[in-house]
Amino acid sequence: MTPDRRIHLWTRAVVIVTIAALSLTLVRVAQLKLLPPSKLDPAMGSRTSTSAELAARGRILDRRGRVLATSVVGYRLFVDPVTLYRKGQEKIARGLKTDPQAIVASDPFHDAALALGSALGRSPEGIEQILRTRSDDRYVVLDPSLTDAELDGVKSLKLDGIGIESKHLREYPQGTVAAAVIGKVGFEHKGLAGAELGFEGRLAAKDGSLTFLRDVRRNVLHIEDDQFVPPDDGEDVRLSIDLVLQDIAERRLNEAVRQYNAGGGRLVAMDPTTGEVLAMVDILRRRPGWAEVTDDPGRRIDPALGRNRCITDPYEPGSTFKPFVWAAATECGVFTPESRVNTPVNGPHRTSFGRAIRDVKYYGPVSWKTVLVKSLNSGMAIAGEKMTFEQMRRLVVDRFGFGAVSHLGLPGETAGLVTGPEGWSKYTQTSVAMGHEIAVTPVQMARGFSTFCNGGLLPTPRIALLTGPDGKVIPAPLTPVIASSLALETRSAMEGVMTEGTGRRAQSALYRMFGKSGTAQLPKPAGQGKGYFEDRYVSSFIAGAPYDHPRIVVICVIDDPDRKHGHFGGSIAGPVVRDVIDESLQYLGVKPDQLANRRNAILASGGDLPPDAKDRVAAALDLTADLEDGDLAAESSPDAPDSVARRPG
Repeated sequence: MTPDRRIHLWTRAVVIVTIAALSLTLVRVAQLKLLPPSKLDPAMGSRTSTSAELAARGRILDRRGRVLATSVVGYRLFVDPVTLYRKGQEKIARGLKTDPQAIVASDPFHDAALALGSALGRSPEGIEQILRTRSDDRYVVLDPSLTDAELDGVKSLKLDGIGIESKHLREYPQGTVAAAVIGKVGFEHKGLAGAELGFEGRLAAKDGSLTFLRDVRRNVLHIEDDQFVPPDDGEDVRLSIDLVLQDIAERRLNEAVRQYNAGGGRLVAMDPTTGEVLAMVDILRRRPGWAEVTDDPGRRIDPALGRNRCITDPYEPGSTFKPFVWAAATECGVFTPESRVNTPVNGPHRTSFGRAIRDVKYYGPVSWKTVLVKSLNSGMAIAGEKMTFEQMRRLVVDRFGFGAVSHLGLPGETAGLVTGPEGWSKYTQTSVAMGHEIAVTPVQMARGFSTFCNGGLLPTPRIALLTGPDGKVIPAPLTPVIASSLALETRSAMEGVMTEGTGRRAQSALYRMFGKSGTAQLPKPAGQGKGYFEDRYVSSFIAGAPYDHPRIVVICVIDDPDRKHGHFGGSIAGPVVRDVIDESLQYLGVKPDQLANRRNAILASGGDLPPDAKDRVAAALDLTADLEDGDLAAESSPDAPDSVARRPG
């Protein structure tokens, strides 16, 4: 074979081998690209990215649509200390390669803390301590909510190992108004307390996602049609609370708690025809030198994280419980309103089993109506002994909703405290007749009292409005529990409380109120012995108005007032109820119904009216002089326009 021929064959062989090798390489590349072995997955990494599509948590609104809680987009700063330190060390090493003679005194954590401290306006030492303490963690939040300026400052640093993620932030535009009712969300935007927790199922949002094919620079290459999951926003919740009425209640209760140096106070305003809670206030106050009986650690962290004692902490209602017993005894035929009851002339009344029942003042034989008007313990005990145990439990406790959770909608609600049938005794029977040996919540009291305003119908309490597809509010169910005539008789007796009894100092010059006061001894807390304090009290007052067509029920409980300033329920809680009723009904556009002779007498006496009362009453009368009842129907509707909500008064 000639040399030329040999060279030609070798050349052809090399070309064939080269083409075959290249072909095999291409096949292998295609195989690795299209069908890579599973053992290579960790080395390859993901070829797709997924981004979260944020969904908005539902808003919380008041009954007229004012925003109480809403979500806005914010930014959270986090750091990966492991990456931060490693990248910092690599940067130092590169610097040493460039200049081997350089003296390195740099520390990645220290350098990052200085830079971040400048951008965030925070102490670098504090940031550095966090980085060193959690140096092995991979996700550490340095700032849960960056301002716009902080966001720009952090972005300009371009530090490895730090990141910024978008998130929803919860805002409460009304500040601390109704904080215990609204509640609060936690780090993951889930409800922790109040309505935020109670209505979590409706408010909660479900984030969406977008998955896409990307290149090494994370640029989007392709999006499949089924790789987008849209976000699902939460549902708005419209509370029954009215922001203006809430502000009225909070302001007036705060004034009273401070005026009487009390340990706290609670107030609930309810629409008796619907059971909707219009305002709910709970105040706790620490007093230097006092051994407080009630504590709430959560409240010290944030007002929205405290217990809502209007539904969680039962108290002994004292004499405010007597209208329920009076109505039941009247229904059973124990007495009629005109019946004579042989209360003692002097000294305490002795029950059939020898218990001494004392009154503040002894009147001798009086009518059954007077027993309630003058709040005579002896008369209530006499009636209690004439009733059976079963009648007291069924007709007083059970049917008015005491001893049972009202299912208002807020977390933590308790049923109160009621002695069970097995422990019910003659002593219990006479105690309950006076509002003792039973513990209730303010919401339970407002609900039960609404029966006397509502023709004998017991409403279902609500803190959130339910609306149908047409947007109209669905009324809550009403349960008939007593005859309408009995409800009116009890209401009439309670108007006598305002004009002749313990409510005289709480009379309104605008509206015919009917109500009842209560002053019960404060029970000793666990660890301080058994029984009651001799000189510490729970003072309360509950009332409704206007008389003929009640539109509001208000109960006020003053916890542990300073006796040096006053402690009787009619004197310290009564004026709070009156002022809240006056301002609330004026705001709702309800025409005053107080009789002219009573109004003049109240204004002339002054009583506990605030210094500007006469001017305020005169202005209210001028405002409503030309209103007719038929014009007021829209004012009480949750759908009334804001122009009505801001009506002066």
